[in-house]
Amino acid sequence: MHFAKNLRFLRRRAELSQSELGDKLATDYNTISRYENGKSTPKLEALTKLAQVFGVSIEALRNEDLTKQLATIAAGPVSSAQPGSPRRGEGSPRPTKYPLLISVELDGTAASLERAVARLVAINEVVAETD
Repeated sequence: MHFAKNLRFLRRRAELSQSELGDKLATDYNTISRYENGKSTPKLEALTKLAQVFGVSIEALRNEDLTKQLATIAAGPVSSAQPGSPRRGEGSPRPTKYPLLISVELDGTAASLERAVARLVAINEVVAETD
């Protein structure tokens, strides 16, 4: 079982503290710490919330070594376009010169979407300046 290792990996990758993750699950950082240290196993409700927070299946969270799988994915070029589909204003997708893995959390409000778009635009501008 890979749950504890996966949880720590996914939390750190999302740049969340144990306390912040605990807030998302309506629990405290001690509970998250016990999960990550393998001293406690979450019930189905908490597992479901964790899977949703990190965008993985419960099965993968519990039984697959996500540290290797997601590290391999993150090492490759990152593109939001579907393979083979041109982006607006482009004939074909441009190869990614600087692969980035960006996590954006949305809470369903227009304000969170605006913040996410602003962050992505700012990142794009920084990357464009380095070309």
